[in-house]
Amino acid sequence: MAIAASGAVACSASAIRVPSVEDLERVRTTETVREAAALAPDLYARAEFERQLARHAHATSDDIDANLHAEHALAAYAHAVAVARISRAAGELADAQKTLDAATGEEPSVDAARTKLESDAEQLEKRVQAIRDRPLGTPNAKDSAEREAARWARARSLVVEARLICGAAGLIAPGQDDVVGAQRDVAAQANGIAQAPRSVPIDLAARLRIRCLEVLTRVRRTTVDAVGRTDTLLSELSAAGGWDPARDERGVIITLRDAYRGLQLSEAAAGKLNELGRIAAAHPAFAVQVVVHDASAPRVDAGDLRRGQAAVQALVAGGAVPSRVQAELAHADDPVADPGDPHQRGYNDRLDVVFVGR
Repeated sequence: MAIAASGAVACSASAIRVPSVEDLERVRTTETVREAAALAPDLYARAEFERQLARHAHATSDDIDANLHAEHALAAYAHAVAVARISRAAGELADAQKTLDAATGEEPSVDAARTKLESDAEQLEKRVQAIRDRPLGTPNAKDSAEREAARWARARSLVVEARLICGAAGLIAPGQDDVVGAQRDVAAQANGIAQAPRSVPIDLAARLRIRCLEVLTRVRRTTVDAVGRTDTLLSELSAAGGWDPARDERGVIITLRDAYRGLQLSEAAAGKLNELGRIAAAHPAFAVQVVVHDASAPRVDAGDLRRGQAAVQALVAGGAVPSRVQAELAHADDPVADPGDPHQRGYNDRLDVVFVGR
């Protein structure tokens, strides 16, 4: 990737004081950003998330939120470009090392280039961090009851997503200080959000999700070809048929519906979980996160806990390593269909099995 091209993206993020959604779309279509989508997919996904928030705010005429999220998206795109540039440079450096073995006289120039690259990357990281740490501004003003309810629902969903992403990081790097700290902060802020503060905490919830995604990205940097392994597993499950796998920041997701009869697993779901346990045993690089979603449920439900434990036991019976399987309860806070529609509400009742790649 050319230095001038990637610099243009970084400059776009810093020079535009109040970026618009239109500015964001122009940057997103540049060649450098498209390359970053392939070389730094996790960071690109974070930028896409901020872009979605910006477009949603713009669609609801919340221009302040739209501009702020657009600025965060631009910063995230710049970060992805920087990491992609480092990834490409690492490959180029490997090629240079081969040449260096035959011509050691080139070593000083290669070292100089590597030092400059590391210095440039450090400066870009500092600029991105400064933009990311910029405050989001004043809290959202109180609006209509319908819109306030929608914001609350989205805030709760973002907190659940943050908790699940941090949980995935904990499966990859259990006990790591920044993972434990992020999980503790998400739990504390979730309790605060549940106590109904004066304003809708959607900005705080979004920041929690971004922080957990950053933690997950950092712990994955110490592994080799996590993206390639995830792509391979996704391809295998798709080719096998009957699973309909999807993918998000955590890894590969299999969604089971009609999984329970009361608190017990249905016979069909138990069989599928046993098979997924065998797949987990065959792919030991992956941890497994089990997420119980309800169509409508209280925030604390012992029944959900028993359902999650039953799913974990079925996976372990199939061959999954117990220490690498974790159950999470999302209750009714992360719906995929309108919970107010009696015809669609039941679609939110589901069990997600997520293969978390390292």
